[in-house]
Amino acid sequence: MKFKKLVLLGSIVLGLTPLCNAQLILGSSHDFSNSTTRNLTGELCIVCHAPHGTDATQVPLWNHATTQQIFSTYTGYKFQGIATITQPDGASKLCLSCHDGITAMNQFGGKMQGSTGTPALMNGFRVLGTNLTNDHPISFKYDANLASLDGRLKDPTIALSGLGGTIADDLLDIQGKVQCPTCHEVHDPTIYKFGKMSNAGSALCLTCHNK
Repeated sequence: MKFKKLVLLGSIVLGLTPLCNAQLILGSSHDFSNSTTRNLTGELCIVCHAPHGTDATQVPLWNHATTQQIFSTYTGYKFQGIATITQPDGASKLCLSCHDGITAMNQFGGKMQGSTGTPALMNGFRVLGTNLTNDHPISFKYDANLASLDGRLKDPTIALSGLGGTIADDLLDIQGKVQCPTCHEVHDPTIYKFGKMSNAGSALCLTCHNK
């Protein structure tokens, strides 16, 4: 009986998690539910996710156009020769599907298009563009070997993330890569700039960097 209650409670918690995340988005810069140029449906999640007709190769139920731009990737200090940085992939490519400043924010839904007319492009400081050479590198594999070669990175398989597990468990994607969600939580604006954790005292930076 106790086991059944635990299973039921767990199911309820998991079921409420997306709803809780959605509530956090309300009123944030990722809330397009009342936009007359980006989203005419009035729905909160539809710009990025939908229950039907979505891209099954991306994050769950991805409903937005995916950027087709070619990006200039990071080539800065020490990374040449020790890390392979690909074109943005995984969740990073999805983030750039608005933050490239070229792919329209109202380009979503296919036949369920929520906005018509002039493409609504991101502008201002939020636009990263296609030149990522001066931004933190993304879409590269971060493992014990890279940490050893670099000398100032913590081993992600044993270093703790501060979120309950190791860096590899909590901050890297399923391929062991650093992506935008390594540092950012797109559904939670309660920490500055949608941060995965506070960077007071450079805490976020020092999670991985051993300086």
